[in-house]
Amino acid sequence: MEDFDTYLEGLFVDLFVLFALITIIIVGSSLGSRRPYKSKTKRLTRKEYYREYLKSDKWQCKRYFVLKRDNWTCQESGAKATEFHHLKYAKYHIGKEPIDWLVSLCHKKKH
Repeated sequence: MEDFDTYLEGLFVDLFVLFALITIIIVGSSLGSRRPYKSKTKRLTRKEYYREYLKSDKWQCKRYFVLKRDNWTCQESGAKATEFHHLKYAKYHIGKEPIDWLVSLCHKKKH
């Protein structure tokens, strides 16, 4: 009976390792793209990809984080911040810009 339990434990470990390797291969292959704004079904332009990215949950999370970091105040005028903007843009990796490149601003005044 102990041999069978040992066999099942070994089988479970082997299946877990196999699952982990498959997951790493799948995720790694999708992250390794040099131009992430290219779609396999339809080629999106950089502008189209960026517009879609602005609608994503990831962008909304960044927006919330930056506004919270800046205490919902405009970094130029000190008024209530309603939006945020890039100080710099990531040239090839849209959506991978560091949080330091984003700043909270108010909508009333062009800065």
